[in-house]
Amino acid sequence: METNFTALTRNLGQTLAQRPPQLARMPHQWDAAVLLPLVETKDGPGILFEARAQTLDWQPGDICFPGGGYECKDKNFAVTASREVQEELGLPAASIKILGGLNYLVTYLGPIVHPYVGTLTDLDKIVFNKAEVDHVFTVRLAFLKDYQPREVHMESATRAPEDFPYELAPHVKPGWFKRAGYKIYFYQYEGHVIWGLTGRILHSFLQHYGKDLFK
Repeated sequence: METNFTALTRNLGQTLAQRPPQLARMPHQWDAAVLLPLVETKDGPGILFEARAQTLDWQPGDICFPGGGYECKDKNFAVTASREVQEELGLPAASIKILGGLNYLVTYLGPIVHPYVGTLTDLDKIVFNKAEVDHVFTVRLAFLKDYQPREVHMESATRAPEDFPYELAPHVKPGWFKRAGYKIYFYQYEGHVIWGLTGRILHSFLQHYGKDLFK
């Protein structure tokens, strides 16, 4: 005879089986995808970067990869990355080839970034969206082979609000409390500074796949 506990756990198990685990998002977190574009130039293989338009409200002038927010019409994040390349650089889908995905990054400031590696052709046909892109440039892989980026240790901290119930959590003290730290990588190339999320993605890509790039 089935007990209440047996029935409860059976029903719960069936419900759990229908809902695969996923990331528990904070209210301010959203998905974005970017493409790390490998390109062939007159100086050899390289990586293409964008400089964000100076008129943008968020990070104007910063160096980034083509990319943007996930939209409901996108079947997956690779589609998001390809669509954003088309919108920002004016290239057709036929000029974009997705090679594969990289580890995604969960940030505390908003986006959950899903990076992909791909190739771009027909670079002479690029007509970038001036509302989003100031200019594009490429960095030679040969330059990156032995380049040592500057590393800076960034600290992250939390601070309890005025109405925090200290009596319920007596170990929490007023003021700032250091929680964690992470590295920021700075790459300098012909007057451009690549850092932030873009620097982290670039560094991770070179660390994990450099043996395939620099044979």
